[in-house]
Amino acid sequence: MIRHMLLPAVLLLGAGAAMAQDAPPPGGKEVSIPFISHGNVRTFESTRSGDGVYIQNQRHDWYFARFYSRCNALPFAIRVGFKSFGGGGTLERGDTVIAEHERCRISSIVRSGPPPKKAKKPRRRH
Repeated sequence: MIRHMLLPAVLLLGAGAAMAQDAPPPGGKEVSIPFISHGNVRTFESTRSGDGVYIQNQRHDWYFARFYSRCNALPFAIRVGFKSFGGGGTLERGDTVIAEHERCRISSIVRSGPPPKKAKKPRRRH
């Protein structure tokens, strides 16, 4: 059974347009994100290069999903979808993140901390 869910940017607090620095967490134990089809995603943040995405659930737990190849549309997507092939709506390795019209297949999911903070631009002196 294929589950497909689109999350509007309004519910994601506009975080989809924000981009994390390219410092994905080191590899760890492979995990899955349960109940992805039940509105369990609180926010997400793409890496600048589009090679992965940080996902936060409603319990404020962070995960990092790495893709098999670069997902070019993700850093600029207004909405994303999660396509799970499991019957329970769990997002896991092999499932898909849909950004705009691009399908990005997940190669791994690990628990992580929050995305790295963006470097602040220095203030201009007048």
